[in-house]
Amino acid sequence: MKIPTSLKIGGHQIRVRITPDIEDSGQSDRDKNEILLRADLARSQIESTLFHEILHHLNSSLEDTHHGLLDSLAEQLYQVLSDNGMLR
Repeated sequence: MKIPTSLKIGGHQIRVRITPDIEDSGQSDRDKNEILLRADLARSQIESTLFHEILHHLNSSLEDTHHGLLDSLAEQLYQVLSDNGMLR
């Protein structure tokens, strides 16, 4: 899967950066329209983390109280797309 440098989500242009400068695997900053992905992760982890952060931007109500659900949905979506050759 090619990691884009930006995505359009909900009518907003979201910058995507892979960086060594974060502690978590990924971060979403809705105020800055930015997704950060940690550079030292395995490629599959970067890709699934991108799905996770996209879900944050799609539905902010999942952020705090349902973060485990968000993790699960992102991993399941990544697995289905990956196992079916849809990420090439």
